[in-house]
Amino acid sequence: MTVDLSSKVALVTGARTGLGAAIAQTLGAAGATVVASGRRAGDCAAIADAIAGAGGKALEVALDVADLAAIPGRIAALIERTGRLDIVVNNAGVIEPMAPIGSIDPSAFDAALRTNVSGPAAIVGAAWPHLEGGGRIINILSGAALGPLQGWAAYCAGKAALLMFTRAADLEGKERNIRSIGFAPGLVDTDMQAKIRAAHINQISDIPQSKLASAEIPARAVAWLASGAGDDYAGTMVDVRNEEFRARAGL
Repeated sequence: MTVDLSSKVALVTGARTGLGAAIAQTLGAAGATVVASGRRAGDCAAIADAIAGAGGKALEVALDVADLAAIPGRIAALIERTGRLDIVVNNAGVIEPMAPIGSIDPSAFDAALRTNVSGPAAIVGAAWPHLEGGGRIINILSGAALGPLQGWAAYCAGKAALLMFTRAADLEGKERNIRSIGFAPGLVDTDMQAKIRAAHINQISDIPQSKLASAEIPARAVAWLASGAGDDYAGTMVDVRNEEFRARAGL
């Protein structure tokens, strides 16, 4: 299914590798001007170059989602460079700390929530005025938002909170034509999954790499949602493994 995002500007966080990189490249192939962000300057230079090399438009920026104080300024600088912002894909996230609750360092738990919840919320808040009239927010979630898993208290709590933030953002944004959608990409072959396998902490750790999906399919799903074609999913979390969703998105 062809998705046309021409004239749109899309910010993708955590775009250096894995799913974020695939999303950035897929949005670029659909015609969007892609702002690929990573924690440090230069992190996403190769992705921006790959998009440009394929005939698309892209730039890379430093945007550490855990640095809450810096986010408003980073978004303002981005808008100054691009002139607009239409799509926000909150992809950056961490799986750590993976530990039984009695062993979790409270500071590590807090840091995880800052990256997985507070940072995405701060990005949306800073971008909010620029998204009015057709903005789309895609928050990358997980089945962990709906059910607990051994050793993943921080990750599950963070994804559950981001799901509720997605619902709240859609509630407040609907009248302004700002729609927010949560998206669960399934088990994708990424660096995060490698950390999960190494941790040997729950049943997800036992899934062999050969059973993991490539990032291409969920990236295409994100592009379809960013186009507005799936706005009836706004305010909810949709899973890439949902057959109805896959058929509608042309997956």
